[in-house]
Amino acid sequence: MKNEWKKGLVLFSAMLSPLAMADWQVDVNFKMDRAGKHHSAQSSVSLIPGEETVLFDNGTPSGSLIGKAELLEVTADEVKISLLVQEQCDDGAWRTIMSPIVSAGLNAPASINTSNEHLDEFASLEVEITSV
Repeated sequence: MKNEWKKGLVLFSAMLSPLAMADWQVDVNFKMDRAGKHHSAQSSVSLIPGEETVLFDNGTPSGSLIGKAELLEVTADEVKISLLVQEQCDDGAWRTIMSPIVSAGLNAPASINTSNEHLDEFASLEVEITSV
């Protein structure tokens, strides 16, 4: 019981720190090329700790492309977020294009690139995190 109380006190103290109380903004630029077709999405949204945030949702008649983010951790040096980009296939199932965990400094853009040779696909995601 005593350890649980200490853990709760540490968590409460962390939540009161200026970093935990800050508002976090993420700017995203996603690009994907597949077999000569180009898809892109840009957005700028606020992240709320512990909640999944939709970055973009490009619904089209041939399927949707959706990006989501979740703020995982904030330290004095960096912010860690989980990203997920998925595409809806013709059969209605969802295919994950990328799902990285990104650690980035404030106002220091991070880039993630991935390729799928089987689908002749290349995807890139640029992320910048700021405190507002």
